[in-house]
Amino acid sequence: MSDISQGDGWWQASDGKWYPPEQSPAQSPSSQPTPAPRLDVGAALSYGWSKFVENLSSMIVIVLIFFGVQIGFQFISNILRFSIDSFFLSLFLGFGLMAIGLFVGFLVEAGIIRAALAVTRGDKPDPALMFSTERLAPFAIASILVALLSFVGLFFCCVGFLVVRLFLLFYGFYVLDKDVAPADSLKKSYDLVSKNAGDVVIFAIVIVLINLFTCGLAIGVTEIAVGYAYKQLNGEPVAA
Repeated sequence: MSDISQGDGWWQASDGKWYPPEQSPAQSPSSQPTPAPRLDVGAALSYGWSKFVENLSSMIVIVLIFFGVQIGFQFISNILRFSIDSFFLSLFLGFGLMAIGLFVGFLVEAGIIRAALAVTRGDKPDPALMFSTERLAPFAIASILVALLSFVGLFFCCVGFLVVRLFLLFYGFYVLDKDVAPADSLKKSYDLVSKNAGDVVIFAIVIVLINLFTCGLAIGVTEIAVGYAYKQLNGEPVAA
């Protein structure tokens, strides 16, 4: 700071004093716009694989629970349905099993998202997360809204279904990570994807193909990758 200019680049502030070039507002880091975060698809997939291997035993148990609970419930449901002759009792049982099935589906789906979030925080993905009911009700409501929108999307040559699933890719993470309300979680996911549509489309295609080729067995890897993408696009740190 000086009362007179000391050379090229010196600038005069509103206080009448002269300041060196390095203190110019144009050079100040705080005055520079922060670049929007970009999704590195390769980094997300690499992170998903490395963290799956790093937590191999826990993640294998989590994946087994994810599939085992749903398959086991379906097997028991079929046995119960075929063992009852009464139409009305069978109808009543069918509604009851459908309600329980939805609960089980929401439980394990939320559980694997919790596991992915735990990994991105640097925590151990405890298999007990698969049975946590914390924030399960808002997650279930948000999932039902997504299912309804996806059903409507089927009437638009199935393209609408794909668009819905793409833009609402991160809704569950918002509900379980930030305790966002069901409807707001859909909006936040839409906003996040719409700002990064190109990268997310490529990422989503790769994730779907991996799960198809592995018959879903890579869900542990891909879900961690989705968790990484969610954190990265929100500009949040991810545990190394």
